[in-house]
Amino acid sequence: MTTFTDDDKGLIKEIRERIGSLDVRDNIERRAYEIALASLEAGVVAWRYRYVKKDVTDSQGKTWVGDWKYVPTKEDCNDRPNYEIQELYNLPPAIAAPTRGLVNAVRFYDQVKHTNPPVETGAWKDAIDWVLKEACQAVNIDAKGE
Repeated sequence: MTTFTDDDKGLIKEIRERIGSLDVRDNIERRAYEIALASLEAGVVAWRYRYVKKDVTDSQGKTWVGDWKYVPTKEDCNDRPNYEIQELYNLPPAIAAPTRGLVNAVRFYDQVKHTNPPVETGAWKDAIDWVLKEACQAVNIDAKGE
């Protein structure tokens, strides 16, 4: 699991506060924050394990491995030597910290928003697009949700 620093926890708190305080006109920003928050809060929902025969290869030269077995808890996994265990998430594994791009995009958006709050300038749209792009990259989807 990911361990969050105090700075990360502060950022998560700030994102939650921003989501709750956004106006209706800020739906794009709200969605970007929700995506970023989801990527930080992804949790383990199941486990899988398989047998790996070390020093044994198949006809293509790859290490021989057994089929995955899926179980609800880590305790149900076979933890003997030669078994590989993996966590399964409801979303991609949480990033250890927000990406530099996402942090910079949010700061740029805040700067543009305070400079020209009521006017949708080209810079304002660029800032929104950048935040959305970075948030989507954090959870490995494109801006269209695919």
